[in-house]
Amino acid sequence: MGEIKKLELLHPSEYEHPLDRKALQALEGTPGLESLTRKLFKHGVERDLRLQYTGSYIKVNERSFSEVYDILVDVCNTLHVKKIPDLYISWDYSINGFTAGSENPIIGLTSGAIDLLTDNELRYVLGHEVGHIKSGHMLYQTMAEVIPIIGDILGTATLGIGGIIGTGLQLALLYWWRMSEFTADRAGLLACQDEDSVINALIKMAGAPKKFFDRIERDAFLEQAREFRDYDYDSLDKVGKALLVMDNTHPWTVMRASEILEWIESGTYSEIIERRTREPGTAFKCPKCGTTLNGDENFCGMCGSKLWCR
Repeated sequence: MGEIKKLELLHPSEYEHPLDRKALQALEGTPGLESLTRKLFKHGVERDLRLQYTGSYIKVNERSFSEVYDILVDVCNTLHVKKIPDLYISWDYSINGFTAGSENPIIGLTSGAIDLLTDNELRYVLGHEVGHIKSGHMLYQTMAEVIPIIGDILGTATLGIGGIIGTGLQLALLYWWRMSEFTADRAGLLACQDEDSVINALIKMAGAPKKFFDRIERDAFLEQAREFRDYDYDSLDKVGKALLVMDNTHPWTVMRASEILEWIESGTYSEIIERRTREPGTAFKCPKCGTTLNGDENFCGMCGSKLWCR
């Protein structure tokens, strides 16, 4: 694997999955969503989630598990994210990462992810989570997490939101969440810049036993992913897959591999790397007016365009 390139002024629209965009447009048109959003965050939902995570897990920083923290910092620098999220480790031997909160999101990693992944595979997982933050996914993901809890515990009267919590809204949020995972996977690839590391991580997530990690058959898994992608051309298979995953927050792992493989094969991934990499000694320019930039600005000083930065 070569040197990882910093992707200056990378904007999430460059790697956004079209199904993510389409699902979000449908979600934003859901009646009652705006009102529900205001009420949930007015009552401190994000604060409560943050208390839950920070009170239960181990915080990672420059002194505690510094090797993992350094990877997170480098991932943020690679994806052009200025604010480093707080990072926590939870005891769980599955391979997983998660993000919580919208205004001040935090990232969590399982012990299994740290122990069972290589450093570059871990970059992919952390890049996936940072991608959620960079793309602004956390508001609706937080809502998808807390709506079932509120519906079950608080009933129809408390907070005045029971009447606008329905199965349709919950399913719409979950569908969008699954589609947003495809976008975050693309961010993970941009963060680690190694296709094999992404595929290996997905194989491990899919259930590869640790004793066979040194004999992972990537080609066989990729063949399985390509076969799975072919099922999309049959409308009945589409309906069946939708019904099977409708209550899940994540797509099937093989489906994720299929989607990231298709994106790589399209050439878009390579184009982004080339477009967003500035060679040493060369100037970086505003994508709108062409003014020379140093890559640290939030806005172009000439035309006033916002330069993506979180």
